[in-house]
Amino acid sequence: MSVAIRLSRAGRVHLPYYHIGVFNSRTRRDGRPVEQLGFYDPKSDKEPVRIDLERAKYWLSVGAKPSATVATILKAQGLKSGDWTPKKRKTVKRPAARKAAVKTEKKPKRKARTATSKARGEKARQSAG
Repeated sequence: MSVAIRLSRAGRVHLPYYHIGVFNSRTRRDGRPVEQLGFYDPKSDKEPVRIDLERAKYWLSVGAKPSATVATILKAQGLKSGDWTPKKRKTVKRPAARKAAVKTEKKPKRKARTATSKARGEKARQSAG
């Protein structure tokens, strides 16, 4: 079961309010969370975000992946992004000699229609029409 830390929308039209929760990755957007961590109120001036950082650290340590918005919120709350971002793989470049050694195969050309195949096509059209 892969787990994601993401937002679920609440509130009403033009006044959004989001719950920050831990969800099974297959759960619908506003589905039931495994655990609720806090809230995010983008329209509020007093307290726009409240999140339980200890529980967020726990879920990140066991492999939960935050959504892009939640990652931004966690970063603003002081959690390091190195805790949850996967390490990038190193790309291995092939030597130039090996590239030259690879041969490109050309596709065979399509054969032209012969007189007998044209005649068969005309007979089929006459019998159908």
